[in-house]
Amino acid sequence: MPILLEQAEHIQPDAMSWFQLGAAYGDLGQSEQAIKSYEKALNLDPEYDLAMFNLGGVYWNRGSIVEALDIWRRAIERFPDHELTAKLQRDFPQFFPRDID
Repeated sequence: MPILLEQAEHIQPDAMSWFQLGAAYGDLGQSEQAIKSYEKALNLDPEYDLAMFNLGGVYWNRGSIVEALDIWRRAIERFPDHELTAKLQRDFPQFFPRDID
């Protein structure tokens, strides 16, 4: 963690570094730090699709279902062709119905 934090804060403070830090915090069960890291990644790169989907996942895993669904809805709207959009629609059709043409 110290190396990832140093990288994100000083060496290479880009969206990918913050994303990696968020993933590491998430793996350690440190949801608050993971959320802040993913949000920082998205502030630096609003088009970072995986950061947005993962942010929703952190909220979901900590039991903040309303926040998770809100983030995932926005992710699905922004990235309709992403593979994780299809996964969410398949796994949670009650929340994310597929559009039928």
